[in-house]
Amino acid sequence: MSKKFKVILSILIVTLLVFVGYKVFLSPKGVEGDKVVTIHVINEDEDVDKTFEYNTDYEFLLELLEEKQEELGITFEKYDFGTMVVGMLDYVADPNKQEYFHVSINGEDALTGPGEIPLIDEDVYTFELKNY
Repeated sequence: MSKKFKVILSILIVTLLVFVGYKVFLSPKGVEGDKVVTIHVINEDEDVDKTFEYNTDYEFLLELLEEKQEELGITFEKYDFGTMVVGMLDYVADPNKQEYFHVSINGEDALTGPGEIPLIDEDVYTFELKNY
C-alpha cells in the first residue's frame, strides 16, 4: 500500500471513530415513555403569546413538531446541519429583517436544533420571534 493510501485510510478511520463516539457518548438521549410537554409561541410583532400542551411518547422535539405541523402552522427549513423552525403560527421569520425563532427550554437557551432536543416530561419549549 502506498503511504498516501495509508494516510487517507487512517483519517477515515479516525473520523468514523469520532462520529461513533459522539453518537454513543455525547449526543442528547431521548427519554422514552409518555410525557406532557408545553409549546409556547411568542411573536410580539403579531401580538401572539400562545401555549399548547401535548401528551406524547416521542423522544425528540422535532418529531412532535412534525406531527403538529399543521396545528402549529410550522415552516421548517432543512440545512446540512439539521432542520430548523423558520415559521410558527403561519408567520415566517424574515431574514431581511434579521428575524429568527429563538428556542428555549424552561427559560434556558437551546444549544441544538429541534432534532437533538430531547422531550422531557413537564418541560416548556418556547419559540420566540427575535432579531439578531
